[in-house]
Amino acid sequence: MNERYRLVRPLASGGMAELHLGIARGAEGFEKHVAIKRVLPYLAKDEGVTRMFLSEARLATHLQHQNLVSVYDVGSDAGGPFLVMELVNGWDLGVLIRRVKRQGSRFPPHLVAFIGAQVLAGLVHAYRRTHNGRPVLTAHRDISPSNILVSREGEVKVTDFGIARLEGVSNGTQPGVFKGKPAYAAPEVITGAPATATSDQFSLGIVLYELLTGQHPFSESSEAIIVAMAIASGVPPPLTGVPEPLAEVVMRALEKKPEARFPQPEAMAEALARYLARAGEPATSHALAAFLAGQGLPPTLLEQGETAGARAPAPAQAPPPAPPSPQPPAQRSEPEARPPEPSSEWAAPPGSAALSTSGRLIPSVPTDGPQPTGLFGTPPGPRPQPSATAQASLPQAAPSPQASATFQTAFRCVRCEAPLPSAHAPCDRCALELTSRRSGPLLATPSVLETPAEQLELEARGPREETLWRPRRRFAWGRWALRLAVLGALVAGGLWAWPRRESLLPSAQQAVRGALTSAPSSPPPLIVGSEPTGARVRVNGQDMGTTPLVMDNDFPPGEEIPLEVTLRGYKPWKSTFIGSAPAQFEVELEKR
Repeated sequence: MNERYRLVRPLASGGMAELHLGIARGAEGFEKHVAIKRVLPYLAKDEGVTRMFLSEARLATHLQHQNLVSVYDVGSDAGGPFLVMELVNGWDLGVLIRRVKRQGSRFPPHLVAFIGAQVLAGLVHAYRRTHNGRPVLTAHRDISPSNILVSREGEVKVTDFGIARLEGVSNGTQPGVFKGKPAYAAPEVITGAPATATSDQFSLGIVLYELLTGQHPFSESSEAIIVAMAIASGVPPPLTGVPEPLAEVVMRALEKKPEARFPQPEAMAEALARYLARAGEPATSHALAAFLAGQGLPPTLLEQGETAGARAPAPAQAPPPAPPSPQPPAQRSEPEARPPEPSSEWAAPPGSAALSTSGRLIPSVPTDGPQPTGLFGTPPGPRPQPSATAQASLPQAAPSPQASATFQTAFRCVRCEAPLPSAHAPCDRCALELTSRRSGPLLATPSVLETPAEQLELEARGPREETLWRPRRRFAWGRWALRLAVLGALVAGGLWAWPRRESLLPSAQQAVRGALTSAPSSPPPLIVGSEPTGARVRVNGQDMGTTPLVMDNDFPPGEEIPLEVTLRGYKPWKSTFIGSAPAQFEVELEKR
């Protein structure tokens, strides 16, 4: 980075930027953990991306609130611009929702209302800020679980204003381009309307619904496009098992029409405050922290960094000097290797067996009681001797006396009765001998796989018993009855409509004519998805954003409009679509 900041390790990566754990350094050895957000290297030279990134920095200078993640500094280096941000020692709501659901529990309703009130407090502060007499922020546009952070102390903070709709600070957004997460967008935003504080209210309603029930109110699909279409056309199921005042607040925030929601975010915050006043439960940051402490949450990003630092290998201390050995100096220079003992987690129970490298079972001989003299309690046969060539290639080092004394009654090789460190380790001498082509059979009785085909005999089997099941006989009269019923209904309908044809035909013609001539209320959508996501979409030569993309198809009717999807490292994909007609593309990009 530079002399003031040092990158420790990456934390996350998105479509345009990446987040790093960093350390801010100051005078007299001062150090502080921070989060450093920077543009992806291949996008650092894109003027549009850099302009949007710097707009977030300008917005941060106007927003200072306890429920918003603070931005400390803005800088630039050879890799491009970067933001130095507050590092929240906690988790995002997405992690909390998944963990609580996995534990089989639910967020208490009063804590869900507390989280919603804290988020609204930060958003209301952002909506009220002005610059040169104009509001700085009109909509966050990306309220979702991943952008709401909760610390170990129960603090709730909203982050990521990178795509916020600014007034008087930035140049805005190109018309028809969707930005944000489609799975948490309001219906009017999905169909192309501009984002407002009311659309942020709808997104927050989805988050609160998920906290209360553990599932998305519109669709459980992992495809963002499918969820977005469900939001645009569906209605969430009613909340059950939730206090009625809180359920009314959440369902009102999820109304499809913006005018049916709360007129101002302050009104929604006041409704949550009224519920909390009557709930009779402590709704504080301490109560939220106490609830999270009992959920067995994973370490936070900061704790993971500290653990990684603590795992650094410490300098090993020299062992005490060993007494002089009577062995020759040439042998003392090489320390005796002792086989590792099996841990309690992987130790085999008495009487069990394990596989060696040759594929044979090595039985575990119990240490107490009578010891069998051979394999499976049978007397051991004569030990086969390997050939001269095999003897020359086999290691001649014998096991140490200490190792032999330790393992002589635990595990033994099935072929040479040599002591083994565990049931999972074969005898190296026999394993090498078995892999040679000149080695003889392992046992007197070979296995089926080692027996020649001409020596195998088929077992004679008796006749197969007949089953007692009989197929169920089906009669054709049921199908004929259904056909006759349909035919009778058609004849009866015709007899009823024929005398009334003069009054029915004009109304039917008028309905068909109206359906053919009426214009749609809004332009049809153009949906573009790709695998992998984050690909650049160009329509008619203009950059419309990255996938997944949902925008209005308000191009000239009947014309073929060129479409191009590009991503660095992948072959470009080109196609066309008809203007003013519904179109959807799911592109699988190929690597170069």
